[in-house]
Amino acid sequence: MKFSFLFFAALALWVQATPSIRAQNVKLTEAEWHGTGCYKIEMPMGIVYFEKDNGVSGFKSFIDNEGNDWVASYLPPGPNGNFRGFPNSVGNFGHAGRDSGSTTTIVDGITEGERVILESTNGTFTFQYWFFPDRVAIKVLKSEGDYNFLLECVAGGFADAEDYFVTADGIKRIPTVEGELDDFTPEWVYIGDPKAKNVLFFAKSPDDDAPNENHRQIRKGDIHNMDLYGFGRTGTEHGYKVYGMSGNEHICIIGFTEADRTHEEMTNLIEGYLEAPFASNAETN
Repeated sequence: MKFSFLFFAALALWVQATPSIRAQNVKLTEAEWHGTGCYKIEMPMGIVYFEKDNGVSGFKSFIDNEGNDWVASYLPPGPNGNFRGFPNSVGNFGHAGRDSGSTTTIVDGITEGERVILESTNGTFTFQYWFFPDRVAIKVLKSEGDYNFLLECVAGGFADAEDYFVTADGIKRIPTVEGELDDFTPEWVYIGDPKAKNVLFFAKSPDDDAPNENHRQIRKGDIHNMDLYGFGRTGTEHGYKVYGMSGNEHICIIGFTEADRTHEEMTNLIEGYLEAPFASNAETN
């Protein structure tokens, strides 16, 4: 009787724990998203639709756990959703909807687990995208010349005047057409919409003297199309020049977290990811 009691007690605990464990998994499937062939990567913090066909690679959509699409490439809102995407590097590498001669493969064929990895290459650049339950990390395997990481987005799924970004100094800034900051250290931001329950964090290491892009795009008719944040590219004031980032040591992280975190909590979260960008939760906890 004692053995039976202990067995069923242990079984009950396992059943209770299993859903939470499984909920932390990352899952990749193939999907058609708004007429485009994509990998759909489902994570507890959100969903990425990663475009993969016809020489194209990169985030077409990045959807938070409320269903808001913060990238919406070639989709509403705004008059030029075709401008948006991530990581939007040199020669349209990583830009949804644009042929950069890319091919994307699933590393080791793994489509579910603690992490799933995609590898995109066009011969000039090779990026790996590591999808974790709480973030995405980019590893550069090959690069020829300068490149950049660029996020063109609509915070909270809409282009609102109140959309903001915060750097390590804790100051909340509203993007301007001219751009607020030419460079900042350390190189990370979190982006928000006062109406959204999530913020998006975006960070790079190692620190360098490359420019940091942060400006608002207003299109014809005074329509707010998107906000741009980037590492390694200037804004409009210097003609979107890419410089200062080369070699394979640069990494980038991006993800969603709760908007009600304090600035100190955000700092600890982002800097913790930068210290171990490719470690799984099991390895860091």
